[in-house]
Amino acid sequence: MDPRLGVGKSETHAQGNDMYINKRGLREIGNVLLKKPTVGRLVTTAWVAPIFVGLRQTTATFRALDEVLYPEYRDQKVDRPVFVFANPRSGTTLAHRLISMDDEVFTTVKLYQTIFPAITATRTFKRLVELAQTSVGSVLNRAYDFFNGPLESRWQEVHHISLDQPEEDVCTLLWSLESPTTGLLFPFMEDLPSQTWIDRQPPEERRAYMDSYENTIKRHVFEAGGKRFLNKNVFFSTRVRSVYEKFPDAAFVYLVRNPHDSLPSFLNMFYQAWKAHSPSIRPDGEEIQALKRLGYEYYRYALECRKEIPEDQFIVIRYEDLVRDPKKTILSLYGRLGMPVSEAFEAKLDEAVAAHREYESPRDFELDFFGITREEVSEELRHVFEEFGYDTPEYADYLEAAE
Repeated sequence: MDPRLGVGKSETHAQGNDMYINKRGLREIGNVLLKKPTVGRLVTTAWVAPIFVGLRQTTATFRALDEVLYPEYRDQKVDRPVFVFANPRSGTTLAHRLISMDDEVFTTVKLYQTIFPAITATRTFKRLVELAQTSVGSVLNRAYDFFNGPLESRWQEVHHISLDQPEEDVCTLLWSLESPTTGLLFPFMEDLPSQTWIDRQPPEERRAYMDSYENTIKRHVFEAGGKRFLNKNVFFSTRVRSVYEKFPDAAFVYLVRNPHDSLPSFLNMFYQAWKAHSPSIRPDGEEIQALKRLGYEYYRYALECRKEIPEDQFIVIRYEDLVRDPKKTILSLYGRLGMPVSEAFEAKLDEAVAAHREYESPRDFELDFFGITREEVSEELRHVFEEFGYDTPEYADYLEAAE
């Protein structure tokens, strides 16, 4: 792949506080808004929509302030960013949070920064944290708990989140309607193609989105003093080509897990949200089958991109290796990236590995719950099983040992 082709710079979108919006995505949502309507989904949409608009507008205001207070961010270089991605439920959270502890080298977004991707917002939040240590701290701490508490309790069993923890840039992408997470509310994944496949959008739309995305990353790196950008997103597969074209020196860290294990967890993540507002959706229904096909494509597409990106820039980590020996896996990654490991970071790794010794991504459902056989998955993703040794006697031995 020639990184000079496809997505280039557009000054119209790369500069200023312009927040890109996927107009095609808006039309897609309009088309499915009343498709198979349920009271629960209509009510949920009615209260989610104003929250979305309000938070997005607040972000736009912060970004407008950036243009006045910190216009020099536009000249910020984004050198050798690192993007961690995978099919959902494949260990990206563990890998990302371990790497992000090397905070002398890397900067990564925290949840509040993905909600409000602006320099002014980050510095305001940091100032509030400082004030929380003063006499007015009790008021600020209660306000923080009010907003943060529901986040922690809602997703605790699936994925622990907190406003001040490293997180994927899901909200940043949602503000542009460039994320499959819109499918949590509208369970018709095949009707949302522009939000599930950025690399398949028309070149002009891809270019506009990537210019806006680069602008956002510049703000974050500028605020962090020019550190190396580290990002994680489980729905990243479908934008790898676009990101590589925009950042040809980027490194991509791909977590791969046996599809027999990751696929049911991925389906369950959406199914639990869907049945909350659309209880008529069946676990083996057409909505789940469409999501299953998307999961297959994510695996296949990652392998395609792997062939087109230099080996030292596309690094594969098996989930099973990561959870068996996290420290060894991360140190090996640093070796592949040609990066030194500081004593401070290695000490943090030791402490974190001890705390996560029993780490295992939740797996509450099996494939057959969703009307899918292991044989189907093995056949559909035969190259994945062969490429990563998931159909070998050695892997069967690994499973027995893990049990």
